[in-house]
Amino acid sequence: MKPSIVDSELENYMTKTRRYFHQHPELSTKEIETANRIENELKSMGLNPVRVGNTNLYADIKGMYPGKMVAVRADIDALPVTEENKVEYVSQNKGVMHACGHDSHITMVLGVGKLLTKYRDFKGTVRLLFQSAEELPPGGAKELINGGALKNVDFVIGQHVESRIPSGYAAVFYHEAMANADEFRVKIHGVGGHGSAPQEAVDALIAAAEFVNLAQTIISRKVDPYMPAVVTVGTFNSGYRYNIIAAHAELTGTVRTFHKSVQEQIKKELEHILKGVCDATHTRYEFEYIEGYPALINNEKVARVIEAVAQDVLGKDKVLHPNPSMGGEDFSYYLQEKPGSFYFLGVGNEKKGITSPQHSPTYDIDEDAMKYGTEILYRTAVDLLSK
Repeated sequence: MKPSIVDSELENYMTKTRRYFHQHPELSTKEIETANRIENELKSMGLNPVRVGNTNLYADIKGMYPGKMVAVRADIDALPVTEENKVEYVSQNKGVMHACGHDSHITMVLGVGKLLTKYRDFKGTVRLLFQSAEELPPGGAKELINGGALKNVDFVIGQHVESRIPSGYAAVFYHEAMANADEFRVKIHGVGGHGSAPQEAVDALIAAAEFVNLAQTIISRKVDPYMPAVVTVGTFNSGYRYNIIAAHAELTGTVRTFHKSVQEQIKKELEHILKGVCDATHTRYEFEYIEGYPALINNEKVARVIEAVAQDVLGKDKVLHPNPSMGGEDFSYYLQEKPGSFYFLGVGNEKKGITSPQHSPTYDIDEDAMKYGTEILYRTAVDLLSK
């Protein structure tokens, strides 16, 4: 392990900054005050931030020597969650909460900015990206990319805090890190009627229930068991009253995959099952399949740079290699354009009672972990430029 370059002054700055953002969360595409605060922080470092759209921005930090460019990304949006934590920095915006740790993502990349402006003895340029709307597809990554944020960039790196990983640990993925995150929507139409005379109606609820059951057989009987995939029906709405046969049913769900062929297979199988059920039950259907964020596939060379840095910062035994996550992330769009890598930073701490999962109303992070994330991003950026 190398001695940390994150001193107590920077730690205090990050704690204060993270708590400010936690107290003032804003929903996706509406992060106006968040972006304004980030812009002011960057200007206080002597930087010249560039706005892309209303709430995306980036800023460049040039080293003392010419070289390549590395982009470091933070997402900045919060979630429509009412916070239940009893802390002094609880959200002041009712019904909105940083329940996924993006407040710490902002803070750590600002910390990287502080280090880079203090220690300019590096080659090339580091571009700090602050991106809106990661939580709301189609996300803010494409807007930043279309706005020129990856122009002249050679590598791009990012991180996400993870409460299931203990503080002081990190998780690195050489290839697949996060999944395709798709949505499907189903409407089934029958003929309503009185519950006492089913022969006079066509029950949409029965058809929908059969579809839900059969959809689960796609994974167990159709997809190669060596190909990770998930089909989840998340909502099921049907009927009006206990004694009325439902004329309509609406369902929504998600499909998670890593491979395009499996994604296409599941899409076809869902509609095939739906058509068969509706033909058998004399109902009609509407089917919509919406491809979400693509799978996040890391560049192995960049991932190994992150791994080596994380081992220096945390210790070799503190860098994990778990199975990929079936969650989705629009950081994947950056990796479709440039070589780069995304890793997970542990922020859980049982002793401090910090155990709630992402998106929970009691979600919080071990703020002590921010010094590790900041240093890993900083050292990785400098190492990539030096090579």
